[in-house]
Amino acid sequence: MITEIKSSDDAAELKLVHASNAMYSDAFVRYDPKYFRVIFYQLITTISFLCVPEIKCLGQILLVDGSLFPAISSMQWASYKSTTNAIKIHLAYDLNKMIPALFLVREGNFSEKKFLKDILEKGITYVCDRGYISFKIFKHICDKGAFFVIRGKNKMCYSVKQQIIVDIPEKFFHFISKVKDIKVIFDNDKSNNAYRIVKFAALGEQYVLITNRFDLTTYQIIMLYAYRWQIELFFRYIKRTLKCIHLLSHDPNGIQVQFYLFMIAHLLLLAFKQECEKISDENKLVADCKAVNEIDNMQSNSNKGIKTNAGRIYVRGLVSMLGEGLQKYWKIGIHWLTVLKKSLTKTFDRNFAVNIAQYR
Repeated sequence: MITEIKSSDDAAELKLVHASNAMYSDAFVRYDPKYFRVIFYQLITTISFLCVPEIKCLGQILLVDGSLFPAISSMQWASYKSTTNAIKIHLAYDLNKMIPALFLVREGNFSEKKFLKDILEKGITYVCDRGYISFKIFKHICDKGAFFVIRGKNKMCYSVKQQIIVDIPEKFFHFISKVKDIKVIFDNDKSNNAYRIVKFAALGEQYVLITNRFDLTTYQIIMLYAYRWQIELFFRYIKRTLKCIHLLSHDPNGIQVQFYLFMIAHLLLLAFKQECEKISDENKLVADCKAVNEIDNMQSNSNKGIKTNAGRIYVRGLVSMLGEGLQKYWKIGIHWLTVLKKSLTKTFDRNFAVNIAQYR
């Protein structure tokens, strides 16, 4: 960043201040993280981020996971292993809007289960991997009036109480097999609560999904867990694309500030990209309407109708339906960021929005 500011013509035109690495490091320690926390949550609540309709109809879904960031040996507070220091970002990712909802940055060995327990809210469904499996966690989620989809272990012991009808689109049996949907009570669960297990095989691996949502179809349970991968993609994005893996401070407060700044930058970039895509879509819609009108005029004496692609093909699966939208409206790639960086001094107008929307 320092080199970019010193050498970039755009930075000079924007009159960005030249500063040393030490000045940036001191700045991260000097300011209280609470100011940036306020900005982060204001952006979440005030910006109208696009929602994924196929996910929205399933209720509010949060993906929960943690990811390690390497820390230098002098950062003794960032304890992880006897020979290694690290920090861990614990993240709750809003699957409905594909944005970070809340996060916590702590030492590498801070409990992931404690983070999940502390953020539980009534009515929200939490999707997690095997690291969060615990009968105490299951009960705590149920007691809070919340829901979960958590991957379990293959050798868990339970009693089957009911067989649930497997409801999956036929075409998806090309990708998954040995599907079972059952209501169970776990042998070692002292609370004796009934849960639902969805078992299936995919790509040579066995999956056991445990949930307390009995209202969803088998297919919806599997798809919710499949989309847990989005949080892994987000971690890779902030580490590699935004270069967040390089810590700008070694102080706990400074690191909190750094991560809030990266999250704030991501929210602003995402809002900007979605606005450009909407403008581009409007232009395309106008162009399509003009083309259709011209065809109608040429065929005004014909009885042939013009078919459009406006209708939604209901037989498409959830993954294929979301694939193009995720790429178009939510993915921020390095090429898009590069084009945006080179265009910082240009006037934002409809042509600019259309041009930048070309870069996925």
